[in-house]
Amino acid sequence: MKLRVETTSSATVEQTFASRVEKSVRERACQESGALSYQVSIEPATDGGARVQVDRVMAPQVPDYIRSFVGSSISIRQVEDWSAPGPSGIRTAKVMLTIKNQPASMVGSFVLAPSPAGSTEVMTGDVKVAIPLIGRRIEPEIVKVIEAGLRIEQRVGQEWVRDNR
Repeated sequence: MKLRVETTSSATVEQTFASRVEKSVRERACQESGALSYQVSIEPATDGGARVQVDRVMAPQVPDYIRSFVGSSISIRQVEDWSAPGPSGIRTAKVMLTIKNQPASMVGSFVLAPSPAGSTEVMTGDVKVAIPLIGRRIEPEIVKVIEAGLRIEQRVGQEWVRDNR
């Protein structure tokens, strides 16, 4: 199932990128999303990009028929490989989200681009739940959870930029 989340900000691309690779921002987003536990690692790349990995354990906030598959908690790994800025100031990232020990994942990308008012961030992805017959019924619920988490990360990042300009 396709996923698309778009946000705009008065922050520049570089300010927004700085928030995406700020450990305290990612930790606060985990806290605000209700993570039971989390670990954040950020590795700057020599070219100006970065690799972000966020591992979190969440209480399943999904319908009961899905909860029976996932149990009392969901372990999620989110990996983002951010590029250096391109000539036009655009940054991109490849994104992989996996739910450990479950046949569910998302592969996608972020595009962080300049806009007249600051910047626009677009995240697109393809969510797959590989369970015969019912996987397609579960995918919309997984999309809702991923989208909610992304919106929290973006909001916390925008607050950080506002407080650190």
